[in-house]
Amino acid sequence: IQVLEILGKKFTPEENSKGYKVLPPYIRVIQGDGVDINTLQEIVEGMKQHRWSIENISFGSGGALLQKLTRDLLNCSFKCSYVVTNGLGVNVFKDPVADPNKRSKKGRLSLHRTQGGDFVTLEEGKGDLEEYGVDLLHTVFQNGKMVKSYTFDEVRDNAKLTDSDIETFH
Repeated sequence: IQVLEILGKKFTPEENSKGYKVLPPYIRVIQGDGVDINTLQEIVEGMKQHRWSIENISFGSGGALLQKLTRDLLNCSFKCSYVVTNGLGVNVFKDPVADPNKRSKKGRLSLHRTQGGDFVTLEEGKGDLEEYGVDLLHTVFQNGKMVKSYTFDEVRDNAKLTDSDIETFH
């Protein structure tokens, strides 16, 4: 509601046929974090009480809506770490003040196996690459085109855990 109110002060909303406020068509809100069936209902009810139309918002469908297995619970997320725009490479990352544990890796990343068999991800320019050997990451998509594909059996084989991997979870 607070986001809609702030936007409403900067971008004058119109009233739809049912009497609800609608931001100009080029402004919308996307809510994807912390959305589950309960918060979804709370948000929609709050919008109704404050006379904001539901057309102002879209909701992300994450783990909380599906099976309550969130990226935080699994300690796993996928984020953009590097982009090239007009030939210029730029590191992309997040570093939230409220939760330093959610800081993401930045720059072009490489994945290596240590001598002990563990995986290590290196940010560009960090660590001695020769110490860990060849980068295990492969380009799958490039400029919107698939350059490497895998069969379902290959994906299953790649996902198999070794005995030492299983021991790490105990």
